Amino acid sequence: MKKVLLMSMALIIGLAVVAQKPQIKNGVFVRNYQKDQKVSIEPLQSNTMTTVKAKPASLKSGDNTDIVTVLNLGTSANCLGYSSGTRPMVWADDDLNVVINFHRMGPGSTPPSLSGYLGMDLGINGGMEQADWTPQIQAYNSLMTASPYWYDAGRYPCAAIYNPTGNTTLSNAYLAFFAPNFCNMAASGFGGYGYGTMNLVNYADSSKHLRWFDSNPNTYIPDGYHVTQGGLAFMVDGGFDPISSTYVGYVTYGRGVWNATTTDFDYTYSTIDIPTFDNIGLADVKIAASPDGMKVWMTALGQMVGSTPLVDSSYAPIYLKSTDGGVTWTNPMQIQLDGPNGISGIKDHFSDYFIENFFVGPPFPTRDEIPYTTAFDHSISVDVWGNLHIGVVIGYAPGGASISTGVDSLLNVYDIYTVNDGASWQAVFMGTLKTFRGTWDTYTSDNRTYISRNKIGDKMFFTYNDTRIDGEANNQNPDVYARGFDLRLNMITSDNGVDQHNNVTFLSDITQEAYWQCTSPIVFTDNNKFTLPICTQWGAGFAADVMFKYIPDFSYAQSDFTIPTNAAPCPVGLGEKNKESVSLNVYPNPVKDIAKVTLTLTQTSNVTISVTNLVGQQVMSLNKGTMNAGSQQFSMDASNLTTGVYFVTVNVDGQKYTQKLVVE
Repeated sequence: MKKVLLMSMALIIGLAVVAQKPQIKNGVFVRNYQKDQKVSIEPLQSNTMTTVKAKPASLKSGDNTDIVTVLNLGTSANCLGYSSGTRPMVWADDDLNVVINFHRMGPGSTPPSLSGYLGMDLGINGGMEQADWTPQIQAYNSLMTASPYWYDAGRYPCAAIYNPTGNTTLSNAYLAFFAPNFCNMAASGFGGYGYGTMNLVNYADSSKHLRWFDSNPNTYIPDGYHVTQGGLAFMVDGGFDPISSTYVGYVTYGRGVWNATTTDFDYTYSTIDIPTFDNIGLADVKIAASPDGMKVWMTALGQMVGSTPLVDSSYAPIYLKSTDGGVTWTNPMQIQLDGPNGISGIKDHFSDYFIENFFVGPPFPTRDEIPYTTAFDHSISVDVWGNLHIGVVIGYAPGGASISTGVDSLLNVYDIYTVNDGASWQAVFMGTLKTFRGTWDTYTSDNRTYISRNKIGDKMFFTYNDTRIDGEANNQNPDVYARGFDLRLNMITSDNGVDQHNNVTFLSDITQEAYWQCTSPIVFTDNNKFTLPICTQWGAGFAADVMFKYIPDFSYAQSDFTIPTNAAPCPVGLGEKNKESVSLNVYPNPVKDIAKVTLTLTQTSNVTISVTNLVGQQVMSLNKGTMNAGSQQFSMDASNLTTGVYFVTVNVDGQKYTQKLVVE
């Protein structure tokens, strides 16, 4: 009897939810966009040209009038040089004051249009002047000819700079890259990996590795890539079968460890299960590490089994975390965007006026009844406290893995983040969007939201494309927009005192032609000035070759952070409270023989210590037993450890505190 009653209650609740689903008013123009193909099918040779629309005479007022410089970089055989989502392809290093732009090359003839080659544009001195750039440095070539195309042709790359901790010499730093290739072309076109490194001075000091299609673990197209100064590289692949084009139920994860002898990363591969609703594939996957390299977060956009969004098949962020440099991971968890347990910063953003003009009523839907979804790409960063930040577009969810647009302010860019290691989540609004997707021939590009941080990780910056032209419904004449977030002050930037984002490319050489932007995960810092390394690609026809454009001089000053948020400040989180209760210091660091460990406790605690290497192997352990409150000091003999990077982890009554240790 109880079971029957429970089933009846569930049915009633289900009908109530259906009845409460908001309806859009008739006459309100709304366009629904569904998740696009991850990769467009591209022509090998094409003479088709699509003329870019002329710039409208009128420009939206109220935007930033500081006109930026635009520099010319390398070229690609077609618009797909920056295709298929928000991969890291621009990467700046603050210690070296250098920036790279990594992309497909071209035009050329061997292989056709050189579109199977990958190249680097290298900018020294912050890339501030045209003379600072060396474009088209070939880092990967195609050698394995086959029909209808070359098996090892590189596509859709990810790239980073590996600069060892403390290094300020360019010749000691390397490009590191990861890209899919055509090793499985007989079946579908993709399925293998091409990856390697190249010294930033001695280009002959380089490597190229191929990993052919393997169904266990599945290999397709990597979306996420991150490299730490401590010598770790992380790759994550979204888990589509290249033969059936269906989701395989897990993501493929690659973890690389720097090999100083071969000057290369040695990768191992594993899988992580992420079960999804109706086995619908993940829209995007990303990975990033904290500034000290200790904590790593992995994210995906999708709907997990067991999650409770208001609309089936809507997307929300899924996250996993590692506290041991990516060796082990937590189980995946979903962030609730909507409903009673949703994020207030998202649910409360729409004004009463907006709700009453957009939805059918009265009665109008409550804020707990409006369904939300993420867009289909995103970017992540990790702050100084080891907490995750997600830069993503959020919009109304009509259902069916789609997002609605066509109404100004219906789509908005947020920073979704935690201040307590994932125990709870909040969102800060960054900017409103007018359009969503641009289409050129069969090639599409969404807003491309990127998130960046300063080196120490207490400021976040957001960039994205939008077309804000009256009467335009498509994002085909985009500018780049930006906003900054000071996590310590809990303030975001203004546009000359106005509470809005900045139009970076306003009145520049690429006004409303700043296509497919890409921003470095790290910004340049000069005292209280923060310069965002931003690239776009430009072309008169998107089946023809394009040129990459670099913006060297868009920056925020500390005085630009003037708009307070209503969210809890980042330092008032679990990580900060732990620092108040436990203090760990290992010195000297780097060390050659004996290291001193100072541990400050606020109460009597049971303490154990372990030392692990970069691959997660424990090389030393100390059981200190019960230690009294106060400052305690003891020695640790590192003379038997080989040169390299290690992690010293102190376990205090079950809570772990880690510090990186460099052994010389």
